[in-house]
Amino acid sequence: MSALRWFVGVLVFTAVVAAFSSGPDPGFTGAPGERTCTVCHSGRVNPDDRGSVRLDGLPGGYIPGERYILSLSVTHPDPDRRRWGFQLTALTSMENAPAGDFPIVGGNRGVADPIRTQREIGGPGGHRQYISHTAESTSDLSKRGGDRWLVAWDAPSGDRGGVTFYAAGNAANGDRTPIGDKIFTAAFSIPGALRLVPGEAFAAPFVSSITAFAWGDFDGDGFPDLFIIGEGQYFLFRNDRGQLVDVTAASGIPRFGMGRAAAWGDYNGDGRLDLYVVNDGQDLLLRNEGMSGEAPVFREVALAAGIIEAASGRAAAWGDFDGDGWLDLYVVNDGQDVLYRNQGDGTFAAVDPHAAGLSENARGRAAAWRDFDGDGRLDLYVANEGPDFLYRNLGGGRFQNIAPSAGIREDGISVAVAWLDFDRDGRADIFVVREGQDMLYRNRGDGTFEVIDPNVAGYADEGTEGVLAVADFDGDGREDIFVAKAGAVFLFRNRGDGTFGQILGRPGVDVVPVSSPRGAAWVDVDRDGRMDLFIASRDGAHALYLGKIGG
Repeated sequence: MSALRWFVGVLVFTAVVAAFSSGPDPGFTGAPGERTCTVCHSGRVNPDDRGSVRLDGLPGGYIPGERYILSLSVTHPDPDRRRWGFQLTALTSMENAPAGDFPIVGGNRGVADPIRTQREIGGPGGHRQYISHTAESTSDLSKRGGDRWLVAWDAPSGDRGGVTFYAAGNAANGDRTPIGDKIFTAAFSIPGALRLVPGEAFAAPFVSSITAFAWGDFDGDGFPDLFIIGEGQYFLFRNDRGQLVDVTAASGIPRFGMGRAAAWGDYNGDGRLDLYVVNDGQDLLLRNEGMSGEAPVFREVALAAGIIEAASGRAAAWGDFDGDGWLDLYVVNDGQDVLYRNQGDGTFAAVDPHAAGLSENARGRAAAWRDFDGDGRLDLYVANEGPDFLYRNLGGGRFQNIAPSAGIREDGISVAVAWLDFDRDGRADIFVVREGQDMLYRNRGDGTFEVIDPNVAGYADEGTEGVLAVADFDGDGREDIFVAKAGAVFLFRNRGDGTFGQILGRPGVDVVPVSSPRGAAWVDVDRDGRMDLFIASRDGAHALYLGKIGG
């Protein structure tokens, strides 16, 4: 009899160890109707506050049918934790029904991590999907502190309301017994499907052609305000809790002018956003003097500040290129651009372009600052009608155009540019809107860039008169790309696996094309925590699409 007990004990022990190593049976996440891994592993759930199971990469609202790459981690600091495992399921928040899919390849292996994750079907009702670790992922006993798995999740094809993910993680001691392991559980929710809902930005009807615009919170109330350049005139709108009110007349901003672009920046360090307006002729520097009642007060100080800019300008970009704490200004012109160094006393000095290495002459369209090589100094990309410039900041007020050697295309016409870290490797990449197919440049980390194939990566587009807006519009931690061209719009959602999804046309995600786009911007107009999209056209058409959850 004792021999039989010994044999049965060994059999049960072996089964438990094998079950843990190759992943648990379905139904142990702690979701409604389920137990947890403590059924097999001794101890209680969440035994201390030093360990955890986390799920990162969830959006603020899901796009129906879109794929999300999630990161599940199990951590614990104790040095005797040597083996790690998990189980995850997704259920509708209201009905506890299976929500979406964990896609698989090669039988039952997870798409995002086919060696280390697997999918099983079962649990209460027999239809829930579970993704969990594999035997391969538990074989390395040298890991300390925790482990992480990538999990692909396809959102439901329609709006199923809120979705809750239930996760259980095992921080095991690796002694090949169910004793002494630590089980942690947690739940993570998405409130519902994300929609772009047409809204009205202006408190009173606004009818004017729009040449350019710039959003900025000039009164510091947390709501972004709007400056518009129309056909020969300027408009300033204060955001009154989601409604734009015209305050131009009382603001001190000139009513008329031949503006082409504008940029907000606090150049004098007083905590208030000032405004630079690029004109076909002398530019404007509008210093923010603060509020007078409900209206802002601006004073035009360009000439007094040392800015004598009578060229035909196209764009402007603020950035502290010399690291002295004061915003400097780069002005893009039809011809020689100008870099103005902020002297810290309210004035600027034009930098000699030849001495600074900025003497390339071209018909410029846009510019953007970013430290792409990680040396702590802001570098500059200039989009031109012709070869683009990538100026590496060498320090000491000197730059070098490295575009040809860095892999930047020298042909074509570029019209807009933005820096972003699309692959989240900590290095700044570049997206350039061009006449025809746009370009995404991935930063290799060695001072060069590679062009990401648009057909492979999923950002193929064509057209003219392009405008660009980059932001993490769905809140999953990855930057997405919106491009509007004449008669066409593209919203490329960053899926997190090196590809983008063109999601316009998905349920609840529609943006009407405009004939002659002059600007696009992601901005949280109503301060609800979700990004809204504003787009304007030269023919006077403009639209605001509010990010909303559910129907």
